[in-house]
Amino acid sequence: MASLRRLTAPALAVVLLTGGIAPASAAQPIGYPTFNGPSIPAPPVGYNTGSTMRAIYDAESGGTDFWMDRLLARPGGDPAGDFLMTRGRGLFMYTHNPGVIGFGGRSAYWDDISGQNAYQIAVSPGTFTEQVGSRVQKPSHYKGVFTSGSIRVEMTKFITHNNVAVTNLAIVNTGGSSATLQLRATSPYATTASGSELTGSRLVKNNLTTIRPRLAGDGFTVGNGGLDRSITVGAGQTVSTKVEMGFLTTEIPESASEYEAYRGFTPATAFATHVRTYNRWWADNIPYIDVPDPAIKKNIYYRWWLMRFNHLDVDIPGQDYQFPISVEGATGYNNAIVLTQPMHIDDLKYLRDPVYSYGPWLSAGQTSRGGRFMDNPGDPQNWSNSYTQYISEAGWRSYQVHGGQPAIAALLARYAEGDAKGQLSFYDTNNNGVIEYDWGALTGNDADAVSFDWRPGRLDRAETAYVWSGAVAAQQAYALAGNSAKASEMQALADRIRSGVINTLWNPSRQLLEHKHVDTNTHVPWKEINNYYPYSVGLMPSTDQYKQALRLFAQPSEYPVFPFYTANQKDKAEAAAAGHPGSNNFSTINSTVQFRLYSSVLRNYPNQWMSAEDYTKLLYWNAWAQYIGGNTQWPDANEFWADWNGNSIQYRSWIHHNILGSSNWTVVEDVAGLRPRTDGLIELSPINIGWSHFAVNNLRHRNADLSVVWDDPADGVTRYNGVPQGYSVYFNGTRAFTVDRLTRVLYNPATGQVTLPSGGSVVFQTTVPGVQAPRDVVQNSARMVDVFAKAGVDLTSTRPNLAQGAAVSASYTASGTSTGAAVDGFPINEPIWGSSGSPNGTDWYELNFGQQRSVSEARLYFRDDRAGNRYRAPASYQVQYWNGSGWADAPGQSRTPASPRANYNQAKFTPVSTQRLRVQMTHVSGFRTGLTEIKVY
Repeated sequence: MASLRRLTAPALAVVLLTGGIAPASAAQPIGYPTFNGPSIPAPPVGYNTGSTMRAIYDAESGGTDFWMDRLLARPGGDPAGDFLMTRGRGLFMYTHNPGVIGFGGRSAYWDDISGQNAYQIAVSPGTFTEQVGSRVQKPSHYKGVFTSGSIRVEMTKFITHNNVAVTNLAIVNTGGSSATLQLRATSPYATTASGSELTGSRLVKNNLTTIRPRLAGDGFTVGNGGLDRSITVGAGQTVSTKVEMGFLTTEIPESASEYEAYRGFTPATAFATHVRTYNRWWADNIPYIDVPDPAIKKNIYYRWWLMRFNHLDVDIPGQDYQFPISVEGATGYNNAIVLTQPMHIDDLKYLRDPVYSYGPWLSAGQTSRGGRFMDNPGDPQNWSNSYTQYISEAGWRSYQVHGGQPAIAALLARYAEGDAKGQLSFYDTNNNGVIEYDWGALTGNDADAVSFDWRPGRLDRAETAYVWSGAVAAQQAYALAGNSAKASEMQALADRIRSGVINTLWNPSRQLLEHKHVDTNTHVPWKEINNYYPYSVGLMPSTDQYKQALRLFAQPSEYPVFPFYTANQKDKAEAAAAGHPGSNNFSTINSTVQFRLYSSVLRNYPNQWMSAEDYTKLLYWNAWAQYIGGNTQWPDANEFWADWNGNSIQYRSWIHHNILGSSNWTVVEDVAGLRPRTDGLIELSPINIGWSHFAVNNLRHRNADLSVVWDDPADGVTRYNGVPQGYSVYFNGTRAFTVDRLTRVLYNPATGQVTLPSGGSVVFQTTVPGVQAPRDVVQNSARMVDVFAKAGVDLTSTRPNLAQGAAVSASYTASGTSTGAAVDGFPINEPIWGSSGSPNGTDWYELNFGQQRSVSEARLYFRDDRAGNRYRAPASYQVQYWNGSGWADAPGQSRTPASPRANYNQAKFTPVSTQRLRVQMTHVSGFRTGLTEIKVY
């Protein structure tokens, strides 16, 4: 939803398109939307009980035309605006000017660099005009056509995974005589001649890293700050060439090698290599999901693309963007805002590689000082915190899906504990276990919230439910990691919070959960959907008394299924009449909130007011809202929408293709019914929305590939090749069980036992040996090992950290820091040991083990506080040991990386036996050195 600041942002477009549906409004029951648009492309092959996405890719892998590109293609003028879908790990176009040959618009690395083109290619003589009707935009690449007289320039451009922007040009002469053309490529970022290319250097926003652009072209030569080439094209002939620009950084060495590779390719080879690599990612990373309605199905894949487009993986050393994260709006605010991180995690956990869902909670944990989760410090200009996030809860579900060594759960538990305690410490000033706040702009619903306008002052808030779910996540994670004392402590905290919510916020006179005005101890009658968060997370007891609060969802005049507003609409009208109209926007943040509520209520709080049909309508309207005018040709997930007139959305916000909320998890967990669990059982608990069939194929679930398939036996139609009718689960392509209906199922892979608590009949069952519980999974991919090492967890060993418990000292310790902070086992951005203010050019930090120890490795986590501008990684360091009479350099030292970097550094050396070990650090000129942690083995 738009914050008060966001509401003043410029609106790039106001789209006035109708959806061709029957009129509906918040004051009457709403039906189902009608979709329109061209036919939606079908996959090239049918369902496969193994990996259907891989089969789809393989069927087309010899060419350059792929199903996902066709499915999401956007031809001609785009009503959503001129946004470029292709992007790299860090490089993309914040805005896109399709009238420029090359990469016109505001180029970005993480964020807008300087409001300039990446590069442009001028063609002369002539005036080349872009032919809008010839545009074809696909996720992997963009095609445009420019004409001047008899010369036609066909441009194909794309950005590779490792940040190389490539423009292929096919210059066509349709005239009767040959033509000679001059091509000149220029970039504001690469102006220095270096052989046959142009180079440069540029700091990115907030000085987080330095990019070193390199610009080259096939047959181009350097001249006067640009690249030039003369091309003669015979009558009726075509000449092809290309220009490529690499945005190189030290931390992504692949950016250099990929630039060199694409520089050496022919245009055809460059295009084929990129398009095949881009589309192979889908086959490797997303499950295939099939549903009966093509509009819903396309929206699911559009949402997969949104996750990829709004993903940042720049590995910038330090505690800013070293971890892969999801950003809220690459074309907008473009930061890892904690409010929406858990929404993203809920979808990202169903990508096959766990790094996509683990990265965001690692990042939030690393940057939050061991306390409440804060927005990423790399971009402090956008937002600052939120008490409506549920990162710990979502992170725990991601662990239940993917699993890993208990040390992963222990790390999440510590983050979750810090967040729950930190939220209470910061917000619960009256110490009743309920958080308080007094301003709507940090609710995540902003000016749409209504309760803050009822009376000035702080309110005890129902969003406390997320503090409770975070404490519960910490309890469960600590229990799995074997820390029973901490598990008991977090259970007690959760119980205290739960009592506080029920005792403080339940209003027995109205039988509702209501925020409470602190100063007057009065319940607030104006409500939002936020009032129901305690039901969404299962905090409330499931009794008839507390279920009464759900009755308002039977009244569309109060809580309509669509539009999915923040405020209770009756209360919103009262507030407006009292002079507090605020805004009344709706977005996928709120559809996500409603999905969470219905998902919980239909299972845990069954009642006569909320039904599976409501859920079904929500599913359809959520998809419809993301299509401009309901036209499936034009998906556009805006930040928010406004001014619903009964049959169309009158305003779509200025941030386009914004991931914001989430919904793909609903198809997996609610429609297909797969429920994350901590033990080794598989649980299905579907919400029956009346679909005759669906398939969720090839999820990576712990250590196996899992598929859920439903084909209704009642209609006698077999829809999936090789799959019997009924409700089935497959592991690694082999059927585990089938039951005769959509019903709750508990399945034990080790024994083959199928239990049906809600009825039904088992058609088939068998054992599946080797399927693991989450704690038994070993995460050992190179990327996971690297990411967790940067967060202070060694996934390759359970050896003890000898620094834990050692006596520590230093040559100098800055005020506000401590030597003990660097051996607390937690390499977060604060607390630290620091030497700011030291008069020394070199300082040391020492460990005294109290006895002889054999030591062969040190892991050093250096602070880089770009905002405070006091600390940088040292210019150099030496690991030294006490040999009984003096300090000596540890022999045979090898360092990774070779030159010190912010955060994680590893030094290995020949084993030494010593009681004392120290690191001697030579400071970078103008800065001093800080350690967030040191680990020794």
